[in-house]
Order: sequence, then structure tokens, then C-alpha cells
Amino acid sequence: MEALRNILVLMEPGSEAQPAFDAALLLARRFGARLELLMSDYQDLHAAYFSPPTATVQEFHDAVMSAHRAVLEKYARRAEEAGVPALCEALWGTPFHEVVLGRVAATRPDLVVKHSVHHNRIERTLFTGTDWHLIRDCPVPLLLAKAPDRLERSPVLVCVDPLHSHDKPAALDHRLLRTAKFLAGPLGAEVHALHVFSIPTPVTVVGDAYIAAAVSPPPEATVAAATSAFRQLMAVHSIPVDRAHLTVGAPARDILAAAREFDAGLVIMGAVSRGRLDRWFVGNTAESVLDRLACNVWVEKPPTA
Repeated sequence: MEALRNILVLMEPGSEAQPAFDAALLLARRFGARLELLMSDYQDLHAAYFSPPTATVQEFHDAVMSAHRAVLEKYARRAEEAGVPALCEALWGTPFHEVVLGRVAATRPDLVVKHSVHHNRIERTLFTGTDWHLIRDCPVPLLLAKAPDRLERSPVLVCVDPLHSHDKPAALDHRLLRTAKFLAGPLGAEVHALHVFSIPTPVTVVGDAYIAAAVSPPPEATVAAATSAFRQLMAVHSIPVDRAHLTVGAPARDILAAAREFDAGLVIMGAVSRGRLDRWFVGNTAESVLDRLACNVWVEKPPTA
């Protein structure tokens, strides 16, 4: 990322708190961006919902959208009071992710920001179907805001794969690191880079059961190649040795552990499509990690040709 000029903020109907707005406003103030506030709603209309009971479907629709516009205008005024230009749009439509993707295609924002709720007790984010659709299909970077107040002055952790063992194109690692360094300065954050060299878990068949066999350490030559590629990548982006971390283990587990160890406020990951069903897969590591991270998550796709 070289500039952050226009941020699309997905506002939540009926919610008193708007964490996506809080995160986007902070970024807009630091990077001189403008905000586009989008609220989308759709309700199965039934006469029992109408007030008064004699209201028509159109009157009900107009009342709902008028209330949403009033909320959006309040937040737009709040942004402008903070010196951030903002415009707002309330749309009636479903499914939500298609409304959002249509808006992205129309206005071409540099970033989409959406709130995602994390529950520490069960270490899960309650990702909805919409979240996963956007993670997979949104063509611009997506920020899943879980803790907006931790975007500033907290470490940024970038997950890279210099050997491209998880089908990540080489250009994606460079893009992720450039994005991290672009964000880090204005946010007062340190950039840490992490590569987890994956040890595949062998499986043994015993009767009808599949049982994990003993894990064998990877060949030394392979680990040496990974280490060399990682160091070269770090040198290109001037990441200090004490903030370049390489481990040998399980990517999902070790990424979560590193985020906790460094108290990361933002984790930056790449998402890649796999196989013929490109629309449905972003890679096993990303899917295993995204809903367990308690911090904010930035998801970016490979550059298009």
C-alpha cells in the first residue's frame, strides 16, 4: 500500500457502538483519508412490523432508511468535527456481502473496515458468513476491527512465507511488508515479521482410523533454505534482526503464540485462493488463525496482473 485516501466503513444498523467507525476514523486522521460510511439493511416486511398498522410497505421502508440516514449523518458530523471529510449512504439490499462488494466496485476504496466481535473466553471471533465472503472476495485490503484502540502504539505482526510453500506468490510477501511499514510510522508502531516453517503431520491408517504419526524433523537443508530466503526478504525491507522471527512448527499455532508474545495490535496476513473453487478457499493457515486472533486483522490479496 502506497496511499490511504478513501476508507469504506461498514456501519452496523441498530448498534450504539460502531467499532469499525472508531478504527477508520483513527486511520483517516493519521493518513489524511476520507471516510465513506455505508449502512445496509433488509427486513422481510410483514404487516405486524408496521407502525402505524395502516402504513404501507413503502412507508415502512422509507421510515427504516430515514432512521439509518440520521445515524450516518451523526457519525459524518463527528468525523468532520475531527477534521475528516465523510460521506454516507444507506442502502436496502441483501445479501450484505454482495451489497458491499458492489459498493467496492463502484467507489474503489483503498480499504474496507468491518467490525468483528472477539470473545476471549472461547478464543473465537464470531465471524459471520458475510465476514468470510469479504475475506475471500473483497478485492481491496480488509481490516477486521476487533480492538480499535490498539491500532496505535502496538506492534504490527506481518506473517510471511518466503518459500511460498502455501501457494503464496512472492509479490504478496513484499506487498504485506510494504503495507506494514506504511502503517507503522503514523501509528507509532514497530513492525515484526514472522515466518513459520511448517512441519507436515504424517498420517497413519490403522484399520478404518486415521491416526497422526510421529512428526519427523525437516531436513536441515530445507530449513537452511527457508532461513536464507527469510533473511534475504528481511534485508530487502530493512527489518532488524531482533524483529525478524523464524520458527519451525505449526503455522496456525505459532502465529497465535507470536501475536500474544509481542502483544500485537494488528496482524497482517495474505489470503490466497486455492484450487478450482477459487471463490471458497483462502488457505488453511489463514482460516485457522483469523477467528482466534484477539487483535485487529488486516487481510490483503496478491497484486493483480
